[in-house]
Amino acid sequence: MAKGKAFLVVGHEDWGKSTTLKALTDNSRYPRQWKIGSIEFFIRRMSNDDQLDSFKNFVSKLDPDLVPYLIATLCPTFNNKEALPDLLEILGTLKRKYELFFFVLRHKCQNPAITISDDEISKLERYGVIHSFVSEGAKSQVIARTFETFVKKHLN
Repeated sequence: MAKGKAFLVVGHEDWGKSTTLKALTDNSRYPRQWKIGSIEFFIRRMSNDDQLDSFKNFVSKLDPDLVPYLIATLCPTFNNKEALPDLLEILGTLKRKYELFFFVLRHKCQNPAITISDDEISKLERYGVIHSFVSEGAKSQVIARTFETFVKKHLN
């Protein structure tokens, strides 16, 4: 089984992960597929901070032969002692199955003064490639276009 490629939009709760994916899919929150050329991506919109057990179950059942390209959201709960074991399990499972690419929303959409820490980003670097989106107060369409560029860059 070859590894797939997983692109994760990273941010904390109410950070703009879902609105980014909504903008990516023509302002609809329903599509589960998205295409770049002939490459079809499966989209998982609910993350570990939304539905932890469902997300863990989803990750454990992923098969890169069936879902070679994945877009999902992730909350970096490294600083939450209770949530940390689940996050490490999720990241470990994903890394075994996929090359990981993290698109980090550095600033919270509604409050740009709140950021993801350098420490959290450095911990993600252990698992895959990082791109930090640092523009404060950017519209979701701009973030989605930047995410699409990031994905295209890492398809080859």
